[in-house]
Amino acid sequence: MAPVQAQEAVVESPAAVQTAPSEQPAQVAVLGYERFVEAEGMQGITPTTFLAQMTYLKEQGITPVSLQQFIDWHQGRASLPQRSVLITLEEANSGAYAVALPVLKEFGFPFVVFADSRNYKDVPGYLTVQNLQSMRRAGATVGSRGMSRPQACDWVHADESGPEAAAKLAERELGVSAQRITSLFGSCSAFSYPRGYANANMVENLAIYGYNVAFGRREGKVSRETPFYLLNRYMVDEMEEFARAVNFGSAEEDAAVLQKVRDVAAKHQPVGQPSAVKSPEGATAIFPAFVENAAAGDAVQPPLPPVVDVLVGEFSDSVSDSSAPIPAPVEVEEEPVANLQLPVLTPRPVNEGPAAGTLVQRIAGGDWVTREFPHPVVPREQTRVAVLGYHDFSNTRKVTDMCMRTAEFCQQMQYIKDAGLTVITMQDFREWLLGDRRLPERCVLITIDDGWRSVYTDAFPILKAYGYPFTLYLYTDFIGGRGRSMTPEMIREMIACGATIGCHSASHLYPSKWKSLEPESPEFAELLKKEFPDSVAALQQMFGNCSTYCYPGGFHMPPMLECLKTNGIEIAFTVVERKVTTLENPLLVHRYMVFGTDPRIFRRAVNFDDVAGVKPTAQGITEARERAKAFFPKAFENLGVIEPEPAPEPDTPAPLPAQEHVPAAEEKSTHPVPVLDDIPAPGYTEIKM
Repeated sequence: MAPVQAQEAVVESPAAVQTAPSEQPAQVAVLGYERFVEAEGMQGITPTTFLAQMTYLKEQGITPVSLQQFIDWHQGRASLPQRSVLITLEEANSGAYAVALPVLKEFGFPFVVFADSRNYKDVPGYLTVQNLQSMRRAGATVGSRGMSRPQACDWVHADESGPEAAAKLAERELGVSAQRITSLFGSCSAFSYPRGYANANMVENLAIYGYNVAFGRREGKVSRETPFYLLNRYMVDEMEEFARAVNFGSAEEDAAVLQKVRDVAAKHQPVGQPSAVKSPEGATAIFPAFVENAAAGDAVQPPLPPVVDVLVGEFSDSVSDSSAPIPAPVEVEEEPVANLQLPVLTPRPVNEGPAAGTLVQRIAGGDWVTREFPHPVVPREQTRVAVLGYHDFSNTRKVTDMCMRTAEFCQQMQYIKDAGLTVITMQDFREWLLGDRRLPERCVLITIDDGWRSVYTDAFPILKAYGYPFTLYLYTDFIGGRGRSMTPEMIREMIACGATIGCHSASHLYPSKWKSLEPESPEFAELLKKEFPDSVAALQQMFGNCSTYCYPGGFHMPPMLECLKTNGIEIAFTVVERKVTTLENPLLVHRYMVFGTDPRIFRRAVNFDDVAGVKPTAQGITEARERAKAFFPKAFENLGVIEPEPAPEPDTPAPLPAQEHVPAAEEKSTHPVPVLDDIPAPGYTEIKM
């Protein structure tokens, strides 16, 4: 099945709007809607006015195009009708959902909605991921406004503070935002400069993080010659801006176009009259003022501070009188902010060879070891290893620290190959760390904790396709196939294809449980035996060899290390980030826990060039996405379709770890049974007594 693109699921392909070449080159008017208000006279667009404007587009034969159609046209891959518009909603808020969505859905017009971090945190008045999914199904493509929408002064201050500060701000606002939207909605190819401000650092990083286009607030039609990171846009707060945008003739025709627009509006309701809004299903809680109290002033969104024009740096906060003729745009001398130049990026070199070598088992049922590496080995002290830690995978469940998009995992596996890194087995790592063999210079060790069923259904097919060995860290209470755990048969199948088993304790205890006991007490000794040597022995009995350990949540104490050493465990992993060298303490091995919510962790892990390699690494990961889609398209199926979590079946509760033994007489306690999702999203830092 072909991967699903956000824009392809709901709109026609670019070819559907191609027209025969004409003598006049096509131009596109990009419409930007930011404020929706209750009545005329306020700064913004009323529901009636918005309906009238969309009606005007339809009656006049002006074609709204999707973002992908716009990009394909701008890059010369397709043609568009002479008169085309791209509709953008600047704020992914309640007004966009309750006012714009029903009209756009009724007309079948594609559009772009720009989101930021407020849309991932259930902030009142702003759309949730589920709301944005509804808009996507109605024809929307989701673009980025950054994470926190810093003001112009913040970008200037970062630039003045030096390259490192500027790079960090760009990474957060552009890189993390793009990765978040891509993981949720399938793609993120458009950026809207918050308040219209742009500088050279932003433009350079837009290219690095994979954006195709970026929009400012400077009026004017877009042609193919318009720089793709400095695109014009008409911010529609009044009828006049809309009329200028949809006038594809001369400036002298502005007034006539305005009159036509007003005539269309008058058919629905006389301009200047208050108008109530019928909220779409489910929007009452999102936009209550439009439904419950149409006359209340608390629904009016106050105007933002004056904006900085993308190209000229001029401030503008003027409001046009809706009854006056259309004023001509103010002519200003162009003085580009920070001498903006379009970046020219060199494609990152791509390794075409394998990332893993030839795997063998020295003895039947033993751990896998690499017989031949794809890259030359080096002296032991020259090798560095990035140990990656994952948990759960899904394209349809909510992204969390523990749960990553399957598509993003596939993209990361592709980058490992592209970058020429060597994926090693746990036995390779063990022998190298303990001084028994040499490895290539830059290595990756893949580990996956807990034993979620998605490891078998989502991650395993990808790892098998790339030929990568990996290690499963299992805790014995979460094996058996109930809930979302894996069955022993699933685990054995993965072992037969290159997986190694490691121990992750018996019940994945909270650190607070260990801290509540005296290390010298019998209770502590009993618990230590159960969670360490007994759990290792149980896994050995089920699956054969099990010779490494990983501390749940990274928590460890001296008695734990001594217990592992006494019982023959030579390698144990924490959750503290750092490349592993030969100087590592084998019982406190560093590891990068790759969260689904923070793409920077993976970039740090696979960046073997330190600070100098951050940008090339980010660019390479972005470029790896299309190759990953082509190599393993199944990983991109259903991307962006968020499904509700099913309720557990009463007769098969998830076998998730109790935090302490519960006597039979207390089993019917009214206290909630802890589940794995309750294990603290933990402060993944090194925790010591």
